[in-house]
Amino acid sequence: MWLRGTVVQHHPFDLDVFLGQLRDEAVHYTIAAPALLNQLLQQPDKLAGIDFKRLSRIGSGSAPLSEWLVRGFAERHGVQIINYFGSNEGAALSSTPGELPDPAQRAAFFPRIGVDGFNWSAVNAGKVRTRLVDPDTGEEISESGRPGELRFAGATIFSGYYRAPELTARAFDDQGYYRTGDLFEIAGDRNQFYRFVGRSKDLVIRGGMNISSEEIENLVIGHPAVAEAAMVGWPDETMGERVCVFAVLRAGHALTLAELVAYLREQCRVAAFKLPEHLIQIDALPRNPVGKVLKRELREEAARRAQAA
Repeated sequence: MWLRGTVVQHHPFDLDVFLGQLRDEAVHYTIAAPALLNQLLQQPDKLAGIDFKRLSRIGSGSAPLSEWLVRGFAERHGVQIINYFGSNEGAALSSTPGELPDPAQRAAFFPRIGVDGFNWSAVNAGKVRTRLVDPDTGEEISESGRPGELRFAGATIFSGYYRAPELTARAFDDQGYYRTGDLFEIAGDRNQFYRFVGRSKDLVIRGGMNISSEEIENLVIGHPAVAEAAMVGWPDETMGERVCVFAVLRAGHALTLAELVAYLREQCRVAAFKLPEHLIQIDALPRNPVGKVLKRELREEAARRAQAA
């Protein structure tokens, strides 16, 4: 509206209506969940007739992006994917082609707003303050490679939940930063990036070792037989949890656990303790209306199978 543009929308979401609007309304910019963009990249016939000279930018978030997705849209359609991180409580981070032109970096990293020596060009760069905190001790983290909870404050963040003062009080720390519940780590040769590690409860703890679901999922999606993947813990009396991968395979492909493990070990150099010990093939990952994978349902299914084994 600020740019005097036209907002094209419909509800509830319908894929055919959405694609028709992209074609018929000469849309310049849209936002779509990674799951939908993955589907469209795998089924290029659905994108027939869309003017990608106009639609040159697509925003995405709500789930981690893969390099394959960002690179695929750029190379096949000339479309740049913008990686967003935020929540209903407010927008926080964005990774744009101007700041991170390399698709691999843009899929994995976000500008670390406020770091010395960098003047990020993102619209919200001057409106958001961020900090990384050890979720157990509350200690602020400044070194790279150490996961912590991302917290942010600023003009783009909400002031509180409606008529819920106790819930609002729990949502902010004593410095006024919103607690996202999401784990990031500092990355980059000059500590200039944040890298998403996983949800604070989206870790598999195998024998006391923390394993990031997001890390393994992105690597599994790189296998040529895999269209989508999600990792959860498989309950185990000895190790506490073992790595379990739910995978949606591409049409006409097959994959065994041994083949997946060999790929991760030999091609991706994954540490032995992070390797999957269970592989469950399903037709589709359960998702909520905005495209987020419903890990709770997958954990319940893994627990049922573990109990029956």
